Amino acid sequence: MTTSDRVLGVLGLFTLEEPEWTVEDAAERSRLAVSTAYRYFRSLSKAGLIVAVASGRYVLGPAIIQYDRQIRLQDPLTRAAQPIMKRLTGELPPHTVTLLCRLFRNQVMCVHQEFAERPDFAVSYERGRPIPLFRGAASKIILANMSLRAVKAQFEEHKAKFAQANLGRTWDEVKERLRELRSAGVSVTQGELDPGMCGIGMPLLEPTGTVIGSLSVVIPARHLVANVLSDITRLLGIAAEEVHWALSLSARASASGLPAVPAENSSGPVHSKHAKSKARKKSRTPRPRARARG
Repeated sequence: MTTSDRVLGVLGLFTLEEPEWTVEDAAERSRLAVSTAYRYFRSLSKAGLIVAVASGRYVLGPAIIQYDRQIRLQDPLTRAAQPIMKRLTGELPPHTVTLLCRLFRNQVMCVHQEFAERPDFAVSYERGRPIPLFRGAASKIILANMSLRAVKAQFEEHKAKFAQANLGRTWDEVKERLRELRSAGVSVTQGELDPGMCGIGMPLLEPTGTVIGSLSVVIPARHLVANVLSDITRLLGIAAEEVHWALSLSARASASGLPAVPAENSSGPVHSKHAKSKARKKSRTPRPRARARG
């Protein structure tokens, strides 16, 4: 482990549950010498990632907010998805929330939300809150498209939770369940994170075919009247394809040294039926299928 990894490990101690730390407490938790912890705290403080408060205690600093803004403005996935999500939200029933989630340290984190009306119901996929890979539609569809090696490591560590999430009690059962989800291309769950809520999630793949995150919709189950689920699934599928197209275009532009496509134009070629047909004629490159890799 490098020094940078150890410094980031200390920064990772600052959580919602434990937002304040002294150097001594951090040294004990991280199994570091106090002098080393002081050096790490000094580096983090100089970078603005932590700031001192009363009695020698530290909390996260303003640089976190600066980097958060930079991510929202420059992250390729967020830039590609935002305009598509805005349009999708306008096509969905009013009582819905559209979520963009990213795979993060064997967890899933919501990085962006869109909604036509501010919801009066709970959505556990709040921006910045990590969620386990085995709970909720947005997480399960990512899990289904990860490599078997990565999934097995999670299964070995959380066997009971996999069983509780109806993903299987044995490794063979888990593989079969995830194969079904991967083949279906969509995950639909009810009440796994928030009571009375239905989640519908589809994977987002990098141009190489590696899963990077998911695009999902959360809607109160009481609003899932006839044909609503199938309509949402169809619209969500189109939006996921558009995000993949935008990521592919951005990757090609970056590889050729061209400026990235502006976020507001990322969904242009597939925004209308005519343009979508024209785009398909110009490019016959299909969206790569995610596959389980051992």
